[in-house]
Amino acid sequence: MKLEAALTYDDVLLAPQYSNITSRTDINIGVSLGGRHQFDMPIIASPMDTVSSVSMAQAMYDGGGLCIFHRYQTIDSQVATVRETIRTRGAIEPAAAIGVTDDYLERATALYEAGVHILCIDVAHGHHVLVKSALYELRKTR
Repeated sequence: MKLEAALTYDDVLLAPQYSNITSRTDINIGVSLGGRHQFDMPIIASPMDTVSSVSMAQAMYDGGGLCIFHRYQTIDSQVATVRETIRTRGAIEPAAAIGVTDDYLERATALYEAGVHILCIDVAHGHHVLVKSALYELRKTR
């Protein structure tokens, strides 16, 4: 067995550099997901059933972040969650996850019609050929 060198947090020192920032209000960590989708805080809640709920979407939106509704439910259920979020919150822009097989085009269309303009392609491996195929098909439906 060959041992390799490794570092721990105790082995690394981050030395601050000179900064001309005079106030934390001068800092903008906002991020744009394109177009009108601007978020004040680049934090996105995971598209998991135990994480992304209507109340979490509202809290993330209030804090400047984004919540993605999970795809492991029926299309009707996911659309109902989106509509409830919009109804209870108004200006909130919900995001939702879709897969790359089976009902993904039907799901994407139903979600878009319900008010979702940010879709998360939720797959285990983003370099998979099915992701590429799904992206081409989704673009054709615009």
